[in-house]
Amino acid sequence: MIFLDTNIFLRYFLKENGFVFGKLEKLFSEIILGNIIGVANAMIIAEVVWVLSRSYKWSKEKICDNIEFILITPNIRFKDKAILVNAVNVYRGENIGFIDAYNYSYMQYYGVNKIYSFDRDFDRLKDIKRLKP
Repeated sequence: MIFLDTNIFLRYFLKENGFVFGKLEKLFSEIILGNIIGVANAMIIAEVVWVLSRSYKWSKEKICDNIEFILITPNIRFKDKAILVNAVNVYRGENIGFIDAYNYSYMQYYGVNKIYSFDRDFDRLKDIKRLKP
């Protein structure tokens, strides 16, 4: 297995350099064929979302479509894939940030319905109650 860093996905999505993009197309082909097994984590996804939204001003819809591409690509493994898939859906449908969507999805996955937080964004989400310390 080989860990895939954030910049691998960003450079593929942004297509800013044709030569680099060509190399990345070959890499992803090798991954899809199973010649390479990639591994990444939620931090990589969060960083991709942050960079695309903050630095490149991509729409939430376009970001979600690209994150879904990562998550459905064969032979890229995520320990918490089910949580990430749900987080993308929550992020797409709610007026909250990706990290809050991930934390909400994490809570749902583990059957947690209360959160201590000062973040009022959690008040927008069904099935959980925000508590203030």
